[in-house]
Amino acid sequence: MKILSAWFFIFTMLFIPAQNKAVMEVNYEIKMISDSLNRDKVNIYASTLLCNNVESVYFSREAQAFYKGNSKETIATSAGAIPKYPKSVGSVYKTKENVLVSLPVGKYIFTYEEPPLKWEILNETKDLKGFKTRLAKTTTDTGDTYFAWFTNDITIPDGPFRFKGLSGLILEVYNKNKTIEIYATDIKKSDELIEPLNYGNDVKTKSKQQFLDARKNYIQNPSVYNGNLKVMDSNGNDRTKMMVDRLKKVNVFLD
Repeated sequence: MKILSAWFFIFTMLFIPAQNKAVMEVNYEIKMISDSLNRDKVNIYASTLLCNNVESVYFSREAQAFYKGNSKETIATSAGAIPKYPKSVGSVYKTKENVLVSLPVGKYIFTYEEPPLKWEILNETKDLKGFKTRLAKTTTDTGDTYFAWFTNDITIPDGPFRFKGLSGLILEVYNKNKTIEIYATDIKKSDELIEPLNYGNDVKTKSKQQFLDARKNYIQNPSVYNGNLKVMDSNGNDRTKMMVDRLKKVNVFLD
């Protein structure tokens, strides 16, 4: 889709946005290989960033509709049609003070605060989507190295997921092994309300480590974070071990 020219955003940023209102909507496509040993299997997700100079929310429209109770996607069951569970439920809510990430562990949503990233600005430049961009590099607290193309033509220090804090908007980000790639596909003006997704019963963690420990335990024993229920197939056979084996192959994470 067509991306609006840089002058529009420079003009827009001269105005102070209304409280909790976005000035811009950025849509991204995420390509993610969850098993680095099987690069042929690529998961593709769509995501949206609503942002102004001090606040933003990053989420999938599918998840937003599901948790607001107005999802149009349904699946047929013996009890009738029920809302289809989103392909991606994670979200990120940023204020001037912090970055709060919400990610699933089994049937639970864990919300934790991300530490700020430390960026190194590199010498490479290129034109991307009609904007002049520069390349930056960071290593996360969990040890993965990421590269981001950002533009100072849009002076909003934001980007997809936790990738924020540069002097301009991030249009593209990927990790060193190219198992995660995120691309801006569309940028447009917005005055939509910026608010975190309301999961209803998410787990507020005291630290990110609590989330990481929970995910590790879930991979080893999925029933722990699924209400201690075993995973059964349609014939009543226990498939918990098969699920454990599948989860252990997942070795690529955004955090």
